[in-house]
Amino acid sequence: MAADLDGTLLNSAHELPRDFFELVERMHDMGIVFAAASGRQYYGVERLFEPVRDKMAFIAENGGIAFEKGQCVYSLPMPDEGVTEMIESARELYKDGVRILLSGEKSAYVTDSDPDFAESCHIYCARLTTLQKLTDFMGMDRIIKIALFDKNAEKLTYPAMNRFSDRYNVILSNTHWVDIVDKNVNKGNAVKRLMEKLGAGFDEAMVFGDYLNDLEMMSCCKYSFAMQNAHPILKENAAFIAPSNDENGVVKEILRHIPQLDEALQCT
Repeated sequence: MAADLDGTLLNSAHELPRDFFELVERMHDMGIVFAAASGRQYYGVERLFEPVRDKMAFIAENGGIAFEKGQCVYSLPMPDEGVTEMIESARELYKDGVRILLSGEKSAYVTDSDPDFAESCHIYCARLTTLQKLTDFMGMDRIIKIALFDKNAEKLTYPAMNRFSDRYNVILSNTHWVDIVDKNVNKGNAVKRLMEKLGAGFDEAMVFGDYLNDLEMMSCCKYSFAMQNAHPILKENAAFIAPSNDENGVVKEILRHIPQLDEALQCT
């Protein structure tokens, strides 16, 4: 069971569904693995799920890194030369308000402090380091994802950076962010890795998403759900449509498809 967070499992106030930790506990008891599959940094996602962190899995940075029980399961960083190339290319958009965030294994890194950019960084990053210049990351950390902040991401930054899609995975992750990762990094591949580890077949998994960084998840199993509030392209590629994130759509579909969970919750 894998769910994106923002726009999917979390409501518009960035809150988890009521009693969701209890649901994770019951899934764990039944042998069902729940994975938070996010474009966010792992350390912030782990904090969000602190009471049940040892009873679930974490797919972070759009599939670039994964953790179980506080231990890194795998990490797929970009080569330093690729990171510096993307930094230089993104700087061409600086005059248009585009800002750069580097997400590494240890921390995220910025040089700017524009109010809207800073606020968004602090929402998504529990560990954030300010550098004199972004290339100072070299020798300090391995970068998994380059995230570009743009209030008009779909119309400006995404088309501008998509010219690199032959070598990197360029992802429109929400209305304000474009993510650049290794060519083989995506949430769908990450979920497949987890399914293989668990011995789960195509019809033994459920995934939920709302934006284009969830696109590859829609084809990795039989029960793929786009939220009612999802991007139109994601809806076209999903097997099912779930109620919106503000209607508790993820939990409703989980309980509808696995009524034993609903019964277990009612008995607690």
